[in-house]
Amino acid sequence: MRLTDPDLRHALAASYVLGTLRGPARRRFARAVQADPGLARLVTRWEDYLTPLAENVAPVAPPARLWPSIEARLGHARTPRPAGLWGNVSFWRWLGTGFATAAIALLAVTFGLRGPPPADAPALVAVLSTPEQAPRMVIEESRGVLKVRVTAPWPPSATQDHELWVVPREGAPRSLGVVPLAGEAQLRPAQLERLLEGGIAFAVSLEPRGGSPTGAPTGAILCSGPIARSKRA
Repeated sequence: MRLTDPDLRHALAASYVLGTLRGPARRRFARAVQADPGLARLVTRWEDYLTPLAENVAPVAPPARLWPSIEARLGHARTPRPAGLWGNVSFWRWLGTGFATAAIALLAVTFGLRGPPPADAPALVAVLSTPEQAPRMVIEESRGVLKVRVTAPWPPSATQDHELWVVPREGAPRSLGVVPLAGEAQLRPAQLERLLEGGIAFAVSLEPRGGSPTGAPTGAILCSGPIARSKRA
Protein backbone atom coordinates (compact mmCIF):
# COMPACT_ATOMS: atom_id res chain seq x y z
CA MET A 1 0.00 0.00 0.00
CA ARG A 2 1.83 3.13 -1.25
CA LEU A 3 0.60 6.44 0.09
CA THR A 4 2.22 9.53 -1.38
CA ASP A 5 -0.57 12.15 -1.38
CA PRO A 6 -0.27 14.25 1.84
CA ASP A 7 -4.02 14.88 2.15
CA LEU A 8 -4.79 11.18 1.75
CA ARG A 9 -2.17 10.26 4.35
CA HIS A 10 -3.71 12.69 6.83
CA ALA A 11 -7.26 11.53 6.12
CA LEU A 12 -6.41 7.84 6.50
CA ALA A 13 -4.32 8.41 9.63
CA ALA A 14 -7.13 10.38 11.26
CA SER A 15 -9.75 7.80 10.26
CA TYR A 16 -7.52 5.05 11.63
CA VAL A 17 -7.23 6.83 15.00
CA LEU A 18 -10.96 7.58 15.13
CA GLY A 19 -11.86 3.99 14.26
CA THR A 20 -13.85 4.90 11.15
CA LEU A 21 -11.36 3.09 8.90
CA ARG A 22 -12.57 -0.50 8.98
CA GLY A 23 -12.22 -3.92 7.41
CA PRO A 24 -9.56 -4.68 4.77
CA ALA A 25 -8.72 -0.97 4.39
CA ARG A 26 -7.80 -0.77 8.08
CA ARG A 27 -5.64 -3.88 7.87
CA ARG A 28 -3.83 -2.57 4.78
CA PHE A 29 -3.23 0.76 6.48
CA ALA A 30 -1.89 -0.96 9.62
CA ARG A 31 0.64 -2.81 7.47
CA ALA A 32 1.60 0.46 5.78
CA VAL A 33 2.19 2.10 9.17
CA GLN A 34 4.59 -0.68 10.12
CA ALA A 35 6.58 -0.17 6.91
CA ASP A 36 6.49 3.65 6.81
CA PRO A 37 8.04 5.50 9.80
CA GLY A 38 6.66 8.83 8.54
CA LEU A 39 3.16 7.43 8.44
CA ALA A 40 3.61 6.02 11.94
CA ARG A 41 4.60 9.48 13.18
CA LEU A 42 1.53 10.92 11.48
CA VAL A 43 -0.71 8.45 13.30
CA THR A 44 0.91 9.41 16.60
CA ARG A 45 0.34 13.06 15.80
CA TRP A 46 -3.34 12.49 15.15
CA GLU A 47 -3.61 10.50 18.38
CA ASP A 48 -2.17 13.48 20.23
CA TYR A 49 -4.75 15.80 18.63
CA LEU A 50 -7.84 13.62 18.72
CA THR A 51 -7.61 11.57 21.91
CA PRO A 52 -7.98 14.56 24.29
CA LEU A 53 -11.08 15.69 22.38
CA ALA A 54 -13.00 12.63 23.58
CA GLU A 55 -13.03 14.07 27.09
CA ASN A 56 -14.91 17.14 25.88
CA VAL A 57 -17.47 15.57 23.54
CA ALA A 58 -21.00 16.36 24.64
CA PRO A 59 -23.79 13.93 23.72
CA VAL A 60 -26.11 15.10 20.94
CA ALA A 61 -29.68 13.85 20.99
CA PRO A 62 -31.20 12.96 17.60
CA PRO A 63 -34.59 14.46 16.69
CA ALA A 64 -37.51 12.83 18.47
CA ARG A 65 -39.00 11.91 15.12
CA LEU A 66 -36.16 9.42 14.59
CA TRP A 67 -37.35 7.00 17.26
CA PRO A 68 -40.57 5.96 15.46
CA SER A 69 -38.39 4.98 12.50
CA ILE A 70 -36.21 2.81 14.71
CA GLU A 71 -39.27 1.18 16.24
CA ALA A 72 -40.72 0.56 12.78
CA ARG A 73 -37.53 -1.18 11.68
CA LEU A 74 -37.66 -3.36 14.79
CA GLY A 75 -41.31 -4.18 14.18
CA HIS A 76 -42.59 -2.51 17.35
CA ALA A 77 -44.07 0.69 15.96
CA ARG A 78 -47.74 1.51 16.52
CA THR A 79 -47.62 4.38 14.03
CA PRO A 80 -46.51 4.41 10.40
CA ARG A 81 -42.84 5.05 9.71
CA PRO A 82 -42.20 8.69 8.80
CA ALA A 83 -41.37 9.21 5.16
CA GLY A 84 -38.55 11.14 3.63
CA LEU A 85 -35.10 12.15 4.77
CA TRP A 86 -36.02 12.83 8.40
CA GLY A 87 -37.53 9.39 8.87
CA ASN A 88 -34.66 7.52 7.28
CA VAL A 89 -32.75 5.55 9.93
CA SER A 90 -29.91 4.82 7.51
CA PHE A 91 -29.45 8.53 6.84
CA TRP A 92 -29.06 9.37 10.54
CA ARG A 93 -26.69 6.45 11.15
CA TRP A 94 -24.72 7.55 8.08
CA LEU A 95 -24.74 11.15 9.31
CA GLY A 96 -23.51 10.16 12.75
CA THR A 97 -20.52 8.36 11.30
CA GLY A 98 -19.80 11.34 9.12
CA PHE A 99 -19.27 13.69 12.08
CA ALA A 100 -15.83 12.14 12.55
CA THR A 101 -14.89 12.85 8.94
CA ALA A 102 -16.08 16.45 9.17
CA ALA A 103 -14.09 16.92 12.35
CA ILE A 104 -10.96 15.70 10.57
CA ALA A 105 -11.38 18.29 7.84
CA LEU A 106 -12.03 21.14 10.25
CA LEU A 107 -9.14 20.19 12.52
CA ALA A 108 -6.79 20.05 9.56
CA VAL A 109 -7.73 23.60 8.62
CA THR A 110 -8.15 25.13 12.08
CA PHE A 111 -5.04 23.68 13.71
CA GLY A 112 -2.85 23.71 10.63
CA LEU A 113 -2.18 19.98 10.54
CA ARG A 114 -1.12 20.32 6.91
CA GLY A 115 0.85 23.48 7.54
CA PRO A 116 0.03 27.03 8.73
CA PRO A 117 -3.73 27.76 8.58
CA PRO A 118 -4.68 30.23 5.85
CA ALA A 119 -5.83 33.72 6.78
CA ASP A 120 -9.23 33.05 5.22
CA ALA A 121 -9.85 29.71 6.97
CA PRO A 122 -13.43 28.58 6.26
CA ALA A 123 -16.23 29.23 8.71
CA LEU A 124 -17.56 25.72 8.13
CA VAL A 125 -16.43 22.51 6.49
CA ALA A 126 -18.25 19.35 5.45
CA VAL A 127 -17.02 16.13 3.89
CA LEU A 128 -19.84 14.38 2.06
CA SER A 129 -19.66 10.59 1.78
CA THR A 130 -21.76 7.86 0.22
CA PRO A 131 -23.65 5.34 2.39
CA GLU A 132 -20.59 3.11 1.93
CA GLN A 133 -18.46 5.85 3.59
CA ALA A 134 -16.63 6.75 0.37
CA PRO A 135 -15.81 10.50 0.39
CA ARG A 136 -17.16 12.22 -2.73
CA MET A 137 -17.28 15.95 -2.01
CA VAL A 138 -15.78 18.63 0.24
CA ILE A 139 -17.69 21.83 0.96
CA GLU A 140 -16.33 24.97 2.60
CA GLU A 141 -18.04 28.27 3.35
CA SER A 142 -16.05 31.46 3.59
CA ARG A 143 -17.20 35.07 3.28
CA GLY A 144 -20.56 34.18 1.81
CA VAL A 145 -19.25 31.75 -0.81
CA LEU A 146 -19.73 27.98 -0.83
CA LYS A 147 -16.72 26.23 -2.34
CA VAL A 148 -17.56 22.77 -3.67
CA ARG A 149 -14.87 20.26 -4.64
CA VAL A 150 -15.81 16.84 -6.03
CA THR A 151 -13.15 14.39 -4.87
CA ALA A 152 -14.49 11.41 -6.83
CA PRO A 153 -16.43 12.36 -9.99
CA TRP A 154 -19.73 10.91 -11.11
CA PRO A 155 -20.38 9.90 -14.73
CA PRO A 156 -21.74 12.75 -16.87
CA SER A 157 -25.48 12.82 -17.50
CA ALA A 158 -27.60 14.70 -20.03
CA THR A 159 -30.84 14.17 -18.13
CA GLN A 160 -29.99 14.46 -14.42
CA ASP A 161 -28.31 16.92 -12.07
CA HIS A 162 -27.01 16.78 -8.53
CA GLU A 163 -28.58 19.28 -6.13
CA LEU A 164 -27.05 20.40 -2.83
CA TRP A 165 -29.25 20.81 0.25
CA VAL A 166 -28.63 22.06 3.75
CA VAL A 167 -30.43 19.91 6.31
CA PRO A 168 -31.65 21.79 9.41
CA ARG A 169 -32.33 20.15 12.73
CA GLU A 170 -35.99 21.07 12.32
CA GLY A 171 -37.88 21.67 9.11
CA ALA A 172 -37.38 20.80 5.47
CA PRO A 173 -34.06 20.72 3.56
CA ARG A 174 -33.18 23.98 1.80
CA SER A 175 -31.77 24.02 -1.70
CA LEU A 176 -28.36 25.62 -2.28
CA GLY A 177 -28.29 24.95 -6.00
CA VAL A 178 -27.00 22.43 -8.51
CA VAL A 179 -23.43 21.20 -8.05
CA PRO A 180 -21.01 19.78 -10.62
CA LEU A 181 -20.48 16.07 -11.17
CA ALA A 182 -16.72 16.63 -11.28
CA GLY A 183 -14.19 19.33 -10.54
CA GLU A 184 -14.81 22.44 -8.48
CA ALA A 185 -17.40 25.19 -8.29
CA GLN A 186 -18.38 28.20 -6.22
CA LEU A 187 -22.00 28.76 -5.20
CA ARG A 188 -23.36 32.13 -4.15
CA PRO A 189 -27.01 31.53 -3.19
CA ALA A 190 -28.99 34.60 -2.20
CA GLN A 191 -29.27 34.99 1.58
CA LEU A 192 -26.76 32.20 2.17
CA GLU A 193 -26.40 33.03 5.86
CA ARG A 194 -30.14 32.59 6.35
CA LEU A 195 -30.16 29.34 4.38
CA LEU A 196 -27.36 27.89 6.51
CA GLU A 197 -28.90 28.98 9.81
CA GLY A 198 -29.57 25.94 11.99
CA GLY A 199 -28.12 23.59 9.38
CA ILE A 200 -26.48 20.45 10.73
CA ALA A 201 -25.63 18.66 7.47
CA PHE A 202 -25.36 18.88 3.71
CA ALA A 203 -26.87 16.32 1.35
CA VAL A 204 -26.77 15.85 -2.40
CA SER A 205 -29.76 14.37 -4.19
CA LEU A 206 -30.23 13.06 -7.71
CA GLU A 207 -32.65 15.35 -9.54
CA PRO A 208 -33.98 16.02 -13.03
CA ARG A 209 -31.98 18.36 -15.23
CA GLY A 210 -32.02 21.84 -13.70
CA GLY A 211 -32.78 20.69 -10.18
CA SER A 212 -35.77 19.58 -8.16
CA PRO A 213 -39.10 20.67 -9.67
CA THR A 214 -40.79 20.68 -6.26
CA GLY A 215 -38.37 22.63 -4.05
CA ALA A 216 -37.67 19.46 -2.04
CA PRO A 217 -35.43 16.45 -2.70
CA THR A 218 -37.15 14.06 -5.09
CA GLY A 219 -34.41 11.55 -5.89
CA ALA A 220 -31.96 9.35 -4.06
CA ILE A 221 -29.54 10.88 -1.55
CA LEU A 222 -26.13 10.28 -3.15
CA CYS A 223 -23.87 11.62 -0.44
CA SER A 224 -24.18 13.43 2.84
CA GLY A 225 -22.08 14.85 5.62
CA PRO A 226 -22.42 16.83 8.84
CA ILE A 227 -21.39 20.45 9.07
CA ALA A 228 -18.40 21.24 11.27
CA ARG A 229 -18.24 24.92 12.19
CA SER A 230 -15.24 26.86 13.39
CA LYS A 231 -15.52 28.84 16.60
CA ARG A 232 -15.89 32.05 14.66
CA ALA A 233 -18.84 30.70 12.61
